[in-house]
Amino acid sequence: MTPVHVGTIDTVSAVPRRVCVVGAGYVGLTAAACLAHLGHRVRCVDSDPARLGQLLEGQIPIHEPGLEDLVAAGVDQGRLEFLADLEQALLDTEIALLCVGTPPQSSGEPDLSHLAAAARQLSAAATKDLILVVKSTVPPGTCEALELVCAEVVAPGVVVRVASSPEFLRESRAIEDFLAPDRVVVGTEYLDVAETVASLYPAGSTVVHCDRRGAELVKYAANTFLAIKISFANEVARLCEALGTDATTVLAGVGLDARIGTAFLRPGPGYGGSCLPKDVAGFRAVGQTLGTQTRLADATEQENLHARLFVVSKLALVLGSLAGKQVAVLGLAFKAGTDDTRDSPGVHIARQLIAAGADVRCFDPLASPAEAPGNWAHSAAAAVTGSDAVVVTTAAEEFKSLDPAVVAAAMRGTVLLDAAGVFDIAACSAVGLTVYGIGRGAPTDFHAIVWPPLRWAHPVATAAR
Repeated sequence: MTPVHVGTIDTVSAVPRRVCVVGAGYVGLTAAACLAHLGHRVRCVDSDPARLGQLLEGQIPIHEPGLEDLVAAGVDQGRLEFLADLEQALLDTEIALLCVGTPPQSSGEPDLSHLAAAARQLSAAATKDLILVVKSTVPPGTCEALELVCAEVVAPGVVVRVASSPEFLRESRAIEDFLAPDRVVVGTEYLDVAETVASLYPAGSTVVHCDRRGAELVKYAANTFLAIKISFANEVARLCEALGTDATTVLAGVGLDARIGTAFLRPGPGYGGSCLPKDVAGFRAVGQTLGTQTRLADATEQENLHARLFVVSKLALVLGSLAGKQVAVLGLAFKAGTDDTRDSPGVHIARQLIAAGADVRCFDPLASPAEAPGNWAHSAAAAVTGSDAVVVTTAAEEFKSLDPAVVAAAMRGTVLLDAAGVFDIAACSAVGLTVYGIGRGAPTDFHAIVWPPLRWAHPVATAAR
């Protein structure tokens, strides 16, 4: 087993490397653009003709701040090109990044068929020794299996070695995360492979070099822990509501402990997107495969579903009934700054409201109208007009800039359920809005204490019994 080594990259390769990136999706396109920005010569291959056509015309098929400019700069400087021909992409190339989708199946296990197909095609096309770096999120043991798959099709005398270097990119901050990473994880048993992979990344980056199974598990474990923090914050928030105290204060007090930290320790409508739900499911699937229980991950997945349902049930409690009510849902992307609606809390909440009989109008600054479960409004102002209640599920900058007085004047009712915590309660109350949040206000001022406090408050009476 490769010992774990943590160090820093002293410098990027003195001679820029020629890199093949397979997959021009979110991870692959970001990696390709950033590697070109760092000085490497990058050829990016994608099997989707429509996506490849867009990229060749200078269009970016995904929304990510700064990515369009970075791609354009790489192309203009001759360091980034997009190809359909895998053999051409591998010319004079010693390293290829696999950034192929691994979507979850119903069991929670990822579908690795596209990854295996890409590895086979690369290996069959290789004319000299090649390092395959798996950036996709995969269960432990995948890289070892891929290396066996590659050996079946590679030409005589050519050696293909497979390493793991999982991505840690946050949507809406992907470029920052690639160019200034918290850490670079490289999983391989070969020191020369580890040095080659590490040389792709920015100088000064912290590198964790370990075995492949450990590197593969790092990604699942990291995202599962973040999901646990979010779910824990929502659990604390419900206790705060029952006690009549403010979760914002409680969680701030918790997060200021340096051992815990404030990141991801905020209540809200739960997590979503393409990473956390998939990786929690993948983490659980690894446990099931090994016959090892993953109780925290199991509970986290259930808690996340409950966080969404809690928003719906809270609104139903406030309004008395959802049937026939007009509700505006602001935020369909899973978080602000992206157009990604995969496993979005806002979409799920809107669907639940519709199922309960509400007339739902949705708006999001970036998401497509096609993703709206209910009626689509072309602006936040249009969505709230005539509504009995407004539900905010993401902290989009556009929502933060809404004038509470304008919102109040446009609404028919007064209920604002701010699950994202973007509105100032005092400012909203001043214009007649009744604001409810997650962990910062319940529909009643009565908060019962369920244990009998006087038993410990009167020790003499207790001793006499």
